[in-house]
Amino acid sequence: MELTWVGLQQFADEHARLLIFLLSTFAFAGLGYVAIVVARISFALYRRQFYSQVDQGLRDVFMLIDPGQVFAVTIGLGILICPLLFFFVSPFSAVVGGMLIMFAPRYVLLEMKKNRSDKFVKQMPDALAAMSTALKSGLNLVKSLQQVVRNQPEPLAQEFAQVLVEYRIGTDLNDSFGDLAKRIDRPEVVLMNSAIRINRSVGGNLAATFENLADSLRETSKVEGKIKAMTAMGSSQGKLALAVPIVVALVFFQQERAAMEMLFHTKLGWIWLGMMVFSAFLGMTFIKKIVNVDV
Repeated sequence: MELTWVGLQQFADEHARLLIFLLSTFAFAGLGYVAIVVARISFALYRRQFYSQVDQGLRDVFMLIDPGQVFAVTIGLGILICPLLFFFVSPFSAVVGGMLIMFAPRYVLLEMKKNRSDKFVKQMPDALAAMSTALKSGLNLVKSLQQVVRNQPEPLAQEFAQVLVEYRIGTDLNDSFGDLAKRIDRPEVVLMNSAIRINRSVGGNLAATFENLADSLRETSKVEGKIKAMTAMGSSQGKLALAVPIVVALVFFQQERAAMEMLFHTKLGWIWLGMMVFSAFLGMTFIKKIVNVDV
């Protein structure tokens, strides 16, 4: 046993470099395998979530595009832009650019949905007035909806057409308007949906209800326009106050690169960066609460 141990020691001494190389190779191979597995799982989860969210977003804005095409374009942009940022700017900018590209489609679709909903609400008074006139002339609710679809512009015509399509395939009209309220997600649409539900369940003068609702929405739109005009200056000043430190930091980074790099490579620098980000976030939160007025 002692001879065997001595022999092993001699073998280890003679082949120390080879043993270290083999152990390092196995360690790096194991770490590489784990990294590949984690990357594949993360990519699969991201792809599944991307498909789900983007598919719903495309449906909400009535865009007949395959989510797979959007995913392919997103990955292609990442493969094209991230290496350029890595070699010509910095590794940090490549990481930030990749993150922005990954989440850009969902953000763009959310903005498109918001703009579509805003446009729908602006078109509601004219549509409700037209439906009120049609109901007074003796038409029922479905016929008045058909007139609105023929005469009103998008997106209101598209949304009401979807309501009619669901109604024709057997969905209850109340449920179709409920789906419309979920897609638009605005209190004005919820109010219209509630008025239709109450009228269909207990009766009432729906034409007068639509007329009063149209007048109320017009007055609300006027008040909101005045408030937005009054708070536009504060909102612009807040955005400018947020942009100035970023622009100044970029200028200093180009002129005094060594001094600015201390912010990213020292503990004190990270503390100052954290304080600056927190202060900017706090200021924007306060400004947003001040300028956002619910009517």
